[in-house]
Amino acid sequence: MEKGGLAYVLRRSTLLKNRALTTSFSYAELERATGGFSEENLVGSGGSSDVYRGRLTDGRFVAIKKLKLAGCPGADSEFMTEIELISKLNHRHVVPLLGYCVERRQKSSQRLLVLEYMPNGSLRDSLDVQSGGKPIDWGARVGIALGVARGLEYLHEAAAPRILHRDVKSGNILLDDLFTAKITDLGMAKRLTSGELAGCSSSPARMLGTFGYFAPECAITGRASLKSDVFSFGVVVLELITGRRPIHRAKNQGEESLVIWAAPLLRSSKLAPSELPDPLLRGSFPEEEMLIIARLARECLQWDADSRPSMSEVVQVLSAIAPGRPRRRTLSTSVTMSSSPDIGESGSEAELELRGVNPGVTRATALTAITVLTPPRRWTADDEESVDLTEPQFKSFIQEVVCITIQ
Repeated sequence: MEKGGLAYVLRRSTLLKNRALTTSFSYAELERATGGFSEENLVGSGGSSDVYRGRLTDGRFVAIKKLKLAGCPGADSEFMTEIELISKLNHRHVVPLLGYCVERRQKSSQRLLVLEYMPNGSLRDSLDVQSGGKPIDWGARVGIALGVARGLEYLHEAAAPRILHRDVKSGNILLDDLFTAKITDLGMAKRLTSGELAGCSSSPARMLGTFGYFAPECAITGRASLKSDVFSFGVVVLELITGRRPIHRAKNQGEESLVIWAAPLLRSSKLAPSELPDPLLRGSFPEEEMLIIARLARECLQWDADSRPSMSEVVQVLSAIAPGRPRRRTLSTSVTMSSSPDIGESGSEAELELRGVNPGVTRATALTAITVLTPPRRWTADDEESVDLTEPQFKSFIQEVVCITIQ
Protein backbone atom coordinates (compact mmCIF):
# COMPACT_ATOMS: atom_id res chain seq x y z
CA MET A 1 0.00 0.00 0.00
CA GLU A 2 1.31 3.45 -0.92
CA LYS A 3 2.41 5.82 1.80
CA GLY A 4 -0.65 7.58 3.14
CA GLY A 5 -2.93 4.83 1.81
CA LEU A 6 -3.78 3.47 5.26
CA ALA A 7 -4.64 6.94 6.53
CA TYR A 8 -6.89 7.41 3.50
CA VAL A 9 -8.74 4.13 4.21
CA LEU A 10 -9.15 4.95 7.89
CA ARG A 11 -10.51 8.41 7.13
CA ARG A 12 -12.92 6.96 4.59
CA SER A 13 -14.04 4.36 7.13
CA THR A 14 -14.69 7.09 9.69
CA LEU A 15 -16.75 9.01 7.16
CA LEU A 16 -18.80 5.95 6.20
CA LYS A 17 -19.73 5.48 9.85
CA ASN A 18 -21.31 8.94 9.67
CA ARG A 19 -23.29 8.06 6.57
CA ALA A 20 -26.31 10.00 7.91
CA LEU A 21 -24.47 13.22 7.19
CA THR A 22 -24.18 12.57 3.44
CA THR A 23 -25.38 10.19 0.74
CA SER A 24 -23.02 7.72 -0.89
CA PHE A 25 -23.64 7.49 -4.67
CA SER A 26 -22.35 4.87 -7.05
CA TYR A 27 -20.24 5.93 -10.01
CA ALA A 28 -22.87 4.50 -12.37
CA GLU A 29 -25.58 6.71 -10.81
CA LEU A 30 -23.56 9.86 -11.33
CA GLU A 31 -22.51 8.82 -14.81
CA ARG A 32 -26.19 8.48 -15.78
CA ALA A 33 -27.05 11.79 -14.10
CA THR A 34 -24.55 13.65 -16.28
CA GLY A 35 -25.18 11.85 -19.56
CA GLY A 36 -21.90 10.03 -19.30
CA PHE A 37 -20.09 13.17 -18.12
CA SER A 38 -20.85 14.78 -21.45
CA GLU A 39 -19.34 18.05 -22.68
CA GLU A 40 -22.86 19.44 -22.84
CA ASN A 41 -23.18 19.12 -19.07
CA LEU A 42 -19.70 20.44 -18.28
CA VAL A 43 -20.19 23.72 -16.39
CA GLY A 44 -16.70 24.32 -15.03
CA SER A 45 -13.15 23.06 -15.21
CA GLY A 46 -10.12 23.66 -13.01
CA GLY A 47 -6.64 22.33 -12.55
CA SER A 48 -7.73 19.44 -10.34
CA SER A 49 -11.39 18.83 -11.18
CA ASP A 50 -14.26 19.19 -13.65
CA VAL A 51 -17.78 20.16 -12.59
CA TYR A 52 -20.86 18.79 -14.35
CA ARG A 53 -24.53 19.60 -14.15
CA GLY A 54 -26.50 16.46 -13.37
CA ARG A 55 -30.05 15.33 -12.66
CA LEU A 56 -30.65 12.63 -10.08
CA THR A 57 -33.36 9.99 -10.34
CA ASP A 58 -35.56 12.01 -7.95
CA GLY A 59 -35.49 14.96 -10.38
CA ARG A 60 -33.10 17.17 -8.44
CA PHE A 61 -30.46 19.10 -10.36
CA VAL A 62 -27.02 18.89 -8.75
CA ALA A 63 -23.45 19.88 -9.42
CA ILE A 64 -21.08 16.89 -9.63
CA LYS A 65 -17.43 17.65 -9.03
CA LYS A 66 -15.18 15.00 -10.55
CA LEU A 67 -11.54 15.03 -9.50
CA LYS A 68 -9.12 14.48 -12.36
CA LEU A 69 -7.12 11.27 -12.41
CA ALA A 70 -3.76 12.97 -12.93
CA GLY A 71 -1.37 11.91 -10.20
CA CYS A 72 -1.54 15.06 -8.12
CA PRO A 73 0.35 14.69 -4.82
CA GLY A 74 -2.11 14.37 -1.96
CA ALA A 75 -5.19 14.18 -4.24
CA ASP A 76 -6.90 11.51 -2.13
CA SER A 77 -6.14 13.36 1.07
CA GLU A 78 -7.46 16.62 -0.40
CA PHE A 79 -10.67 14.88 -1.43
CA MET A 80 -11.30 13.30 1.96
CA THR A 81 -10.55 16.62 3.64
CA GLU A 82 -13.20 18.33 1.55
CA ILE A 83 -15.80 15.65 2.33
CA GLU A 84 -15.11 15.72 6.06
CA LEU A 85 -15.20 19.51 6.24
CA ILE A 86 -18.25 20.19 4.07
CA SER A 87 -20.35 17.40 5.62
CA LYS A 88 -20.13 19.12 9.02
CA LEU A 89 -20.94 22.63 7.81
CA ASN A 90 -24.36 24.20 7.89
CA HIS A 91 -24.58 27.80 6.78
CA ARG A 92 -26.56 29.72 4.20
CA HIS A 93 -23.41 31.05 2.54
CA VAL A 94 -21.50 27.76 2.25
CA VAL A 95 -22.42 25.33 -0.55
CA PRO A 96 -23.85 22.18 1.10
CA LEU A 97 -22.57 18.70 0.34
CA LEU A 98 -25.35 16.36 -0.81
CA GLY A 99 -23.25 13.26 -1.35
CA TYR A 100 -20.04 11.71 -2.62
CA CYS A 101 -18.60 8.78 -4.52
CA VAL A 102 -15.35 6.92 -3.93
CA GLU A 103 -15.05 3.95 -6.26
CA ARG A 104 -12.25 1.92 -7.79
CA ARG A 105 -12.62 1.54 -11.57
CA GLN A 106 -10.01 0.14 -13.95
CA LYS A 107 -7.18 0.40 -11.42
CA SER A 108 -7.89 4.07 -10.72
CA SER A 109 -9.76 5.71 -7.87
CA GLN A 110 -12.78 7.77 -8.97
CA ARG A 111 -13.54 10.58 -6.53
CA LEU A 112 -16.68 12.72 -6.92
CA LEU A 113 -18.62 15.22 -4.82
CA VAL A 114 -22.33 15.90 -5.25
CA LEU A 115 -23.18 19.50 -4.37
CA GLU A 116 -26.15 21.83 -4.53
CA TYR A 117 -26.53 23.17 -8.07
CA MET A 118 -26.11 26.94 -8.37
CA PRO A 119 -27.86 28.15 -11.55
CA ASN A 120 -25.99 31.46 -11.81
CA GLY A 121 -22.58 29.81 -11.75
CA SER A 122 -19.55 31.45 -10.22
CA LEU A 123 -19.17 35.12 -9.34
CA ARG A 124 -16.37 35.36 -11.89
CA ASP A 125 -18.65 34.04 -14.62
CA SER A 126 -21.35 36.56 -13.69
CA LEU A 127 -18.87 39.46 -13.75
CA ASP A 128 -17.63 38.34 -17.17
CA VAL A 129 -20.91 39.31 -18.82
CA GLN A 130 -21.34 37.71 -22.21
CA SER A 131 -22.76 39.63 -25.16
CA GLY A 132 -26.42 40.34 -24.49
CA GLY A 133 -26.15 39.33 -20.82
CA LYS A 134 -27.33 41.47 -17.92
CA PRO A 135 -24.60 42.79 -15.60
CA ILE A 136 -24.90 42.47 -11.81
CA ASP A 137 -26.27 45.71 -10.37
CA TRP A 138 -24.65 47.56 -7.48
CA GLY A 139 -27.10 46.41 -4.81
CA ALA A 140 -26.56 42.78 -5.75
CA ARG A 141 -22.78 43.26 -5.62
CA VAL A 142 -22.95 44.64 -2.09
CA GLY A 143 -25.22 41.75 -1.11
CA ILE A 144 -22.77 39.26 -2.61
CA ALA A 145 -19.87 40.83 -0.70
CA LEU A 146 -21.85 40.59 2.53
CA GLY A 147 -22.80 36.98 1.83
CA VAL A 148 -19.19 35.96 1.22
CA ALA A 149 -18.11 37.86 4.33
CA ARG A 150 -20.72 36.05 6.43
CA GLY A 151 -19.65 32.70 5.01
CA LEU A 152 -15.99 33.36 5.86
CA GLU A 153 -16.95 34.70 9.28
CA TYR A 154 -18.72 31.40 9.94
CA LEU A 155 -15.73 29.34 8.77
CA HIS A 156 -13.28 31.45 10.79
CA GLU A 157 -15.25 31.84 14.01
CA ALA A 158 -18.24 29.51 14.40
CA ALA A 159 -17.44 26.30 12.53
CA ALA A 160 -16.22 23.43 14.70
CA PRO A 161 -13.35 23.22 14.15
CA ARG A 162 -12.62 26.66 12.75
CA ILE A 163 -11.55 26.59 9.12
CA LEU A 164 -8.97 28.50 7.08
CA HIS A 165 -10.14 28.35 3.44
CA ARG A 166 -6.80 29.19 1.71
CA ASP A 167 -8.34 29.59 -1.78
CA VAL A 168 -10.85 32.43 -1.55
CA LYS A 169 -11.51 33.73 -5.07
CA SER A 170 -14.40 34.75 -7.31
CA GLY A 171 -14.30 31.36 -9.04
CA ASN A 172 -15.00 29.67 -5.69
CA ILE A 173 -18.02 31.85 -4.93
CA LEU A 174 -21.21 30.45 -6.44
CA LEU A 175 -24.54 32.24 -6.95
CA ASP A 176 -27.99 30.70 -6.64
CA ASP A 177 -31.09 31.77 -8.55
CA LEU A 178 -31.47 34.82 -6.25
CA PHE A 179 -27.75 35.70 -6.48
CA THR A 180 -27.16 34.57 -2.91
CA ALA A 181 -23.42 33.98 -2.59
CA LYS A 182 -22.12 30.64 -1.33
CA ILE A 183 -18.51 29.64 -0.74
CA THR A 184 -17.30 26.38 -2.25
CA ASP A 185 -14.12 24.32 -2.82
CA LEU A 186 -12.66 23.46 0.57
CA GLY A 187 -10.09 21.10 -0.92
CA MET A 188 -7.24 23.32 0.27
CA ALA A 189 -8.84 24.22 3.59
CA LYS A 190 -7.12 23.68 6.92
CA ARG A 191 -8.72 22.89 10.26
CA LEU A 192 -7.60 25.13 13.09
CA THR A 193 -7.07 23.70 16.53
CA SER A 194 -7.59 25.85 19.59
CA GLY A 195 -5.05 28.66 19.63
CA GLU A 196 -3.35 27.51 16.42
CA LEU A 197 -1.65 30.15 14.29
CA ALA A 198 -2.95 28.58 11.07
CA GLY A 199 0.26 28.11 9.14
CA CYS A 200 0.66 26.12 5.95
CA SER A 201 3.91 24.78 4.57
CA SER A 202 6.84 27.18 4.68
CA SER A 203 8.04 25.78 1.38
CA PRO A 204 7.22 28.06 -1.59
CA ALA A 205 6.96 24.97 -3.77
CA ARG A 206 3.91 23.88 -1.76
CA MET A 207 2.25 27.28 -1.51
CA LEU A 208 -1.52 26.89 -1.75
CA GLY A 209 -3.98 29.23 -3.41
CA THR A 210 -4.39 31.08 -6.70
CA PHE A 211 -2.16 33.73 -8.25
CA GLY A 212 -3.70 37.18 -7.98
CA TYR A 213 -5.20 36.40 -4.58
CA PHE A 214 -2.10 35.56 -2.54
CA ALA A 215 -1.55 37.64 0.58
CA PRO A 216 2.01 39.05 0.77
CA GLU A 217 2.96 36.78 3.66
CA CYS A 218 1.87 33.71 1.67
CA ALA A 219 3.91 34.71 -1.36
CA ILE A 220 6.97 35.55 0.73
CA THR A 221 7.01 32.86 3.43
CA GLY A 222 4.47 30.30 2.20
CA ARG A 223 2.53 30.63 5.46
CA ALA A 224 -1.14 31.53 5.75
CA SER A 225 -3.50 32.70 8.47
CA LEU A 226 -7.10 33.83 8.79
CA LYS A 227 -5.92 37.29 7.76
CA SER A 228 -4.64 35.76 4.51
CA ASP A 229 -8.25 34.82 3.72
CA VAL A 230 -9.16 38.44 4.50
CA PHE A 231 -6.63 39.66 1.92
CA SER A 232 -8.06 37.32 -0.71
CA PHE A 233 -11.54 38.58 0.17
CA GLY A 234 -10.26 42.12 -0.44
CA VAL A 235 -9.27 41.09 -3.97
CA VAL A 236 -12.79 39.70 -4.50
CA VAL A 237 -14.24 43.03 -3.34
CA LEU A 238 -12.07 44.80 -5.92
CA GLU A 239 -13.44 42.44 -8.57
CA LEU A 240 -16.98 43.34 -7.50
CA ILE A 241 -16.18 47.04 -7.72
CA THR A 242 -14.26 47.01 -10.98
CA GLY A 243 -15.45 43.91 -12.83
CA ARG A 244 -11.79 43.19 -13.61
CA ARG A 245 -9.97 39.91 -13.14
CA PRO A 246 -7.26 39.70 -10.44
CA ILE A 247 -4.65 39.39 -13.17
CA HIS A 248 -5.78 41.31 -16.25
CA ARG A 249 -4.22 42.34 -19.51
CA ALA A 250 -3.39 46.05 -19.63
CA LYS A 251 -2.97 47.97 -22.87
CA ASN A 252 0.64 47.81 -24.09
CA GLN A 253 1.76 46.56 -20.66
CA GLY A 254 1.07 42.84 -20.67
CA GLU A 255 -0.48 41.31 -17.56
CA GLU A 256 -1.13 43.52 -14.54
CA SER A 257 -2.17 42.87 -10.94
CA LEU A 258 -5.59 44.26 -10.03
CA VAL A 259 -4.35 45.11 -6.54
CA ILE A 260 -1.37 47.09 -7.85
CA TRP A 261 -3.51 48.86 -10.47
CA ALA A 262 -6.16 49.85 -7.92
CA ALA A 263 -3.84 50.94 -5.08
CA PRO A 264 -3.42 54.62 -6.09
CA LEU A 265 -7.13 54.94 -6.92
CA LEU A 266 -8.14 53.72 -3.47
CA ARG A 267 -6.42 56.78 -1.96
CA SER A 268 -8.51 59.43 -3.67
CA SER A 269 -12.14 60.41 -3.03
CA LYS A 270 -12.24 61.85 -6.55
CA LEU A 271 -10.63 58.98 -8.46
CA ALA A 272 -12.19 56.09 -6.52
CA PRO A 273 -15.80 56.68 -7.62
CA SER A 274 -14.85 57.72 -11.14
CA GLU A 275 -12.01 55.36 -12.11
CA LEU A 276 -12.61 52.20 -10.08
CA PRO A 277 -16.23 51.23 -10.89
CA ASP A 278 -17.09 48.63 -13.49
CA PRO A 279 -18.19 50.47 -16.67
CA LEU A 280 -21.14 48.06 -16.84
CA LEU A 281 -22.58 49.78 -13.75
CA ARG A 282 -22.98 52.95 -15.86
CA GLY A 283 -22.58 55.12 -12.78
CA SER A 284 -25.63 53.61 -11.10
CA PHE A 285 -24.44 53.44 -7.50
CA PRO A 286 -24.42 55.73 -4.43
CA GLU A 287 -21.04 57.46 -4.36
CA GLU A 288 -20.76 57.25 -0.58
CA GLU A 289 -21.32 53.48 -0.68
CA MET A 290 -18.69 53.13 -3.40
CA LEU A 291 -16.20 54.99 -1.20
CA ILE A 292 -17.03 52.86 1.82
CA ILE A 293 -16.60 49.62 -0.14
CA ALA A 294 -13.38 50.91 -1.70
CA ARG A 295 -12.00 51.80 1.72
CA LEU A 296 -13.02 48.41 3.08
CA ALA A 297 -11.16 46.75 0.22
CA ARG A 298 -8.07 48.77 1.02
CA GLU A 299 -8.16 47.78 4.67
CA CYS A 300 -8.43 44.11 3.72
CA LEU A 301 -5.44 44.52 1.40
CA GLN A 302 -3.05 45.96 3.98
CA TRP A 303 0.49 44.62 3.68
CA ASP A 304 0.69 43.93 7.42
CA ALA A 305 -1.63 41.01 8.19
CA ASP A 306 -2.33 42.26 11.72
CA SER A 307 -3.60 45.57 10.30
CA ARG A 308 -6.36 43.87 8.33
CA PRO A 309 -9.84 43.65 9.85
CA SER A 310 -11.39 40.38 10.95
CA MET A 311 -14.27 39.00 8.89
CA SER A 312 -16.56 39.89 11.80
CA GLU A 313 -15.59 43.54 11.43
CA VAL A 314 -16.05 43.33 7.67
CA VAL A 315 -19.56 41.95 8.16
CA GLN A 316 -20.46 44.85 10.44
CA VAL A 317 -19.37 47.43 7.88
CA LEU A 318 -21.17 45.75 4.98
CA SER A 319 -24.32 45.19 7.04
CA ALA A 320 -24.63 48.95 7.44
CA ILE A 321 -25.06 49.52 3.70
CA ALA A 322 -26.38 46.22 2.30
CA PRO A 323 -29.73 46.61 0.50
CA GLY A 324 -32.82 45.28 2.23
CA ARG A 325 -31.09 45.00 5.60
CA PRO A 326 -32.90 46.36 8.69
CA ARG A 327 -31.04 49.24 10.29
CA ARG A 328 -31.17 49.45 14.05
CA ARG A 329 -30.03 53.06 14.03
CA THR A 330 -30.30 56.04 11.73
CA LEU A 331 -27.11 55.93 9.75
CA SER A 332 -25.48 59.18 8.69
CA THR A 333 -22.27 59.19 6.70
CA SER A 334 -19.60 61.67 5.85
CA VAL A 335 -16.82 60.62 3.53
CA THR A 336 -13.43 62.26 3.25
CA MET A 337 -10.05 61.16 1.98
CA SER A 338 -6.69 61.71 3.60
CA SER A 339 -3.19 61.53 2.25
CA SER A 340 -1.73 58.16 3.17
CA PRO A 341 0.83 55.63 1.95
CA ASP A 342 -0.05 53.18 -0.78
CA ILE A 343 -1.12 49.65 0.05
CA GLY A 344 1.93 47.82 1.28
CA GLU A 345 3.94 50.91 2.27
CA SER A 346 5.20 51.04 5.81
CA GLY A 347 5.78 54.75 6.50
CA SER A 348 7.95 56.15 9.28
CA GLU A 349 6.87 54.86 12.67
CA ALA A 350 9.36 57.10 14.48
CA GLU A 351 7.87 60.17 12.80
CA LEU A 352 4.36 59.10 13.78
CA GLU A 353 5.41 58.58 17.39
CA LEU A 354 6.87 62.12 17.50
CA ARG A 355 3.47 63.43 16.46
CA GLY A 356 1.74 61.44 19.18
CA VAL A 357 0.19 58.83 16.87
CA ASN A 358 0.38 55.15 17.80
CA PRO A 359 2.05 53.47 14.78
CA GLY A 360 0.49 50.17 15.78
CA VAL A 361 -2.95 51.58 15.01
CA THR A 362 -2.32 53.44 11.77
CA ARG A 363 0.35 54.85 9.47
CA ALA A 364 -1.88 57.48 7.94
CA THR A 365 -1.50 61.21 8.54
CA ALA A 366 -5.15 61.46 9.54
CA LEU A 367 -7.52 58.96 11.11
CA THR A 368 -11.20 58.32 10.91
CA ALA A 369 -13.13 55.30 12.12
CA ILE A 370 -16.09 53.22 11.19
CA THR A 371 -17.94 52.84 14.44
CA VAL A 372 -20.80 50.39 14.61
CA LEU A 373 -22.96 50.04 17.70
CA THR A 374 -24.72 46.70 17.78
CA PRO A 375 -25.80 44.23 20.47
CA PRO A 376 -23.76 41.03 20.75
CA ARG A 377 -24.61 38.53 18.03
CA ARG A 378 -25.41 34.94 18.97
CA TRP A 379 -25.28 32.12 16.46
CA THR A 380 -27.97 29.45 16.55
CA ALA A 381 -29.06 26.82 14.06
CA ASP A 382 -32.11 28.96 13.27
CA ASP A 383 -30.07 32.07 12.53
CA GLU A 384 -27.54 31.25 9.82
CA GLU A 385 -26.80 34.93 9.27
CA SER A 386 -25.27 35.35 12.71
CA VAL A 387 -22.19 33.94 14.37
CA ASP A 388 -21.49 33.79 18.08
CA LEU A 389 -18.29 35.77 18.36
CA THR A 390 -18.74 36.91 21.98
CA GLU A 391 -17.79 40.32 20.69
CA PRO A 392 -18.25 43.53 22.70
CA GLN A 393 -21.25 45.74 22.10
CA PHE A 394 -19.11 48.60 20.88
CA LYS A 395 -16.94 47.78 17.88
CA SER A 396 -14.58 50.28 16.32
CA PHE A 397 -13.05 49.43 12.98
CA ILE A 398 -10.12 51.76 12.31
CA GLN A 399 -9.97 53.30 8.84
CA GLU A 400 -8.29 56.28 7.22
CA VAL A 401 -11.10 57.35 4.97
CA VAL A 402 -14.68 56.74 6.00
CA CYS A 403 -16.42 58.01 9.11
CA ILE A 404 -19.80 56.51 9.95
CA THR A 405 -21.56 57.58 13.12
CA ILE A 406 -24.60 55.94 14.66
CA GLN A 407 -27.18 58.32 16.06
